[in-house]
Amino acid sequence: MSSKDTKERILQAALAEFCDHGYAGANIARIVASAACNVRMIYHYYDNKDGLYRACLERVYAELRESEDKLHFWDSAPSEGIAQLTRFTFDYMWNNPQFPRMMLNENLNEGRFVREITSVNSRSRPLLEHIGLLLERGVETGEFKRRQKPLDVYLTILALSFIHISNLHTLMATFSFDARSPEFLHRRRDQAVDIVLAHLRGA
Repeated sequence: MSSKDTKERILQAALAEFCDHGYAGANIARIVASAACNVRMIYHYYDNKDGLYRACLERVYAELRESEDKLHFWDSAPSEGIAQLTRFTFDYMWNNPQFPRMMLNENLNEGRFVREITSVNSRSRPLLEHIGLLLERGVETGEFKRRQKPLDVYLTILALSFIHISNLHTLMATFSFDARSPEFLHRRRDQAVDIVLAHLRGA
């Protein structure tokens, strides 16, 4: 088995461990057992637990940005482009649980590690630029009545795509409904699109 395969196997095992136990609770011995490797390989490829955790953070951010790039939402008409981005973000957060779990863990760390990864910030800037161009085009064509900051719009999309994940169990216990059901998820995604577009249209 190649060194590349071993490195990837360690990363995938670490992602699962950090998602399940957080940074503080993650155990190198469990990662080694899951990756079926020698503990020395972890320190060879990632230096230490901190390095491995940073690599996991960088991976989940990179996968999100790469998936967004494939969407090419900025090539669409303004309303449809924003709708595409909203639907994509909503579905991505649900279908790729490693991202929201790592975000929740890193926020418990007060962003200590993610601030050290320069690619996270640099790879996020093009997303806001694409959103900004789409919003400006929407104002010019009259589709959008309100001129909004790209970051504000994206934060609204994230919030609508995240609350039912971050508060999944407490919401279900409080309101006695199945937040995992396809019916709820489809309805909620449609609502997210409607809310974002209604605000931009000045409805």
